[in-house]
Formats: sequence, C-alpha cells, structure tokens
Amino acid sequence: MEIQRIQEYSLKTSMAMANLFQSVITVYPNCITTIHSEADYYMGVKQVPMIPDAFVSHLEQNGFHLHTIDKASHKGRGIDIDLKNPITGRFMTGSSSGTAVNVFYGINDLGVGTDGGGSVLSPAAALNLIGYIHPNLGSEWIDYVKYSKTSTDGISFIPSIGFISRDLELVKQASSLFIADNLKKKKIKIAVDSEIDKNEWAKFDECITVETTNLFYKYEASRNELINSLKLLLSDFDIVVSKEGPIDVYGMGETLFGHFDKQTRTIQIQGKKGFVRVVNMCNAVGLIVPSRELATGYLIIGRKYNFIEKYIFELAEKLISKQDSLIENYFLDYRSYFSEGYTF
Repeated sequence: MEIQRIQEYSLKTSMAMANLFQSVITVYPNCITTIHSEADYYMGVKQVPMIPDAFVSHLEQNGFHLHTIDKASHKGRGIDIDLKNPITGRFMTGSSSGTAVNVFYGINDLGVGTDGGGSVLSPAAALNLIGYIHPNLGSEWIDYVKYSKTSTDGISFIPSIGFISRDLELVKQASSLFIADNLKKKKIKIAVDSEIDKNEWAKFDECITVETTNLFYKYEASRNELINSLKLLLSDFDIVVSKEGPIDVYGMGETLFGHFDKQTRTIQIQGKKGFVRVVNMCNAVGLIVPSRELATGYLIIGRKYNFIEKYIFELAEKLISKQDSLIENYFLDYRSYFSEGYTF
C-alpha cells in the first residue's frame, strides 16, 4: 500500500482528535492500524443506542473500521444548533448532523446514522453528499418495538439505519453486506418529479417506464398529507424520484421553530424538505444523490421489494452529479488545518 494512503488516514485521525468542528464525541486513534489496503475505510457511527454493536462489527469485518462516534442533534431535532453547515455557516441539518459533517470533511469515508423523519437523507443532501436508508438494515439485531418514537408533529414511527458517504460505490458496497442483491430483471414504472430536467431521465434504461408527475406540494404539505401521497404514489409506481432542496439554505425546515405562527411556518417551508421527511415513515427505501445545485439532491424512493435496490442504485448512477472540485480542494486539504501547528 502506498505511503500516501497511510499519510492521508493519519491526517484524518488528526482531524478527528482535534475535533475542529465539534462533530466528534469519541475517536479511536488505533483505527489507523486497520488500514492495510485500498479496501479499508474509516467509518463514523451516530451516537444513538439503536445501532447494534453486531451491525457495526459486521461492517468492521468487511473493511469499514470504526473511527469515530459522531455527535447528533438533541432528541432527533431536524436542525443541530450546536453545529454549523460548513458551506453555508447556518445551523447544521439534523439529526445525523455530526455523521454528515465528519464525512463532508473527509474524517470518515462512511457514516452510519438513523433516520426517522429525514435524519439521514436531509443532512446528507444539505452537504451535497449521498444518503441511503433501508428498513431492513440491521433488522436481524434490532428490537424495533423498543425504538418506536413519536415525531415533533405527533406521528409514531420506527427509525431506519442508513449510510452517508461521498462515494456512491461505498454506499452500495455497505448495503450489499446486509441486503441481498437480486439480479432479477423486470420492467418497472417510475414517477419522476416534473422539476427534473428531461435530459436527466432520458438516459434511463429501456426497461423503465417513466411518467412525469407534478410534486409541487411536497414542501408545504404536512407530514401526514405527504405520507398519504407517497403511499398512493408507491401503490402505482415501483419508484418515485423527487428533486429536493435546497435544504436549510433559505429557511429552516424544523417543526419546533415552524409551529409558532404563519411567519415561522413560511420559514420552515423554505427549508425545502419534501419527501425526505416521510420515506422512513412509509417503510420505503430511500437514496438521495447530489445534483449540481447547492444542498439539492435527487431522492430515489422505492417500494421494499427484494430487487428494487438494484434499480435504485442504477438510477442514482445516472442522476448523480460529479463531485465539486472547488469544494474538495478547499475542505479536503487536511494539511491546511495544521499548517500553523495545533494548540490545545
């Protein structure tokens, strides 16, 4: 293995130990000793009891090594008032806030979070990262009744485990460790948000039937209304693709803030969280990949079939935008954070 990779991962650990962004709860410096090849990666895990040790252990046995325990927003709040979005300087989107921030800065290659009402998908999208949730991730180790919750707007739900990364292939690889990939080919029907340019979906496979759908209501609708809408869509279509965002750029998509009056509700709506709020509550599979625009992504939602993941990832590969070189050059320059040394 090249010395350059060892140096890179050593700097990742230095970043975690310095905790420059207040996003790390615990760091495991000895993790550097697990980086033996190009197939070894750093992983961060959200600080929540729901993620089983056995789930993390299975990932570790397959090349994803526990590097950090990541800060989360208090009680699953949709924003984290303790952390900043590195791009906008606004409150970071929650609740897997620290997990997303640590992936964004390159401290970790893969983040493991939980999503009740958008807590993986939203922070990933807010930083133009990839977010993925699946109802069956870790299911063999989780007593779901134990983790049943009620959202701030009064809806009962059970969270899903999910992944955050800069690399779609890593998310696909991690998912395949828990979700069997059925290669069965069939013709599927997709509802595509009318906001999405035809050039983006014209390149879809010929075995996919596309129907454009006006999803204009997705930001203003209540969670209950959106749950009913998504369930109806998924009764007619195998997959729904929604363009979401810009998330928490021009507003603050968070119920505690938005519930007061018309003005705060308007600001909440401008947070531009649409179907990301209800994918988990509909027991669906969700994958969001970045578009070219800030804090905006293509959310691919699938019914929980034993083959749908294959199509979801195939669509993601066609829709995802290239990583932004300006963002990478600025934020992933690890040495720049220590150019003047580090003072405790």
